[in-house]
Amino acid sequence: MMNSEIIIAPVITEKSQELASTGKVYVFKVAKDANKIQIKNAVESLFGVKVKSVNTLNTKAKDK
Repeated sequence: MMNSEIIIAPVITEKSQELASTGKVYVFKVAKDANKIQIKNAVESLFGVKVKSVNTLNTKAKDK
């Protein structure tokens, strides 16, 4: 899987913007089958930064 396929898009919410402005925490939507190591490597290669840790969260879709 290519790095650009792992990172889908940044999450732009009030909470994620506050985290980014206060303490170098960034939120991305990523591929469902990507693991933490793949996510870390993708962010490091795409943005040229050193990743300290990766937290993931799987959510179920809401009923419409």
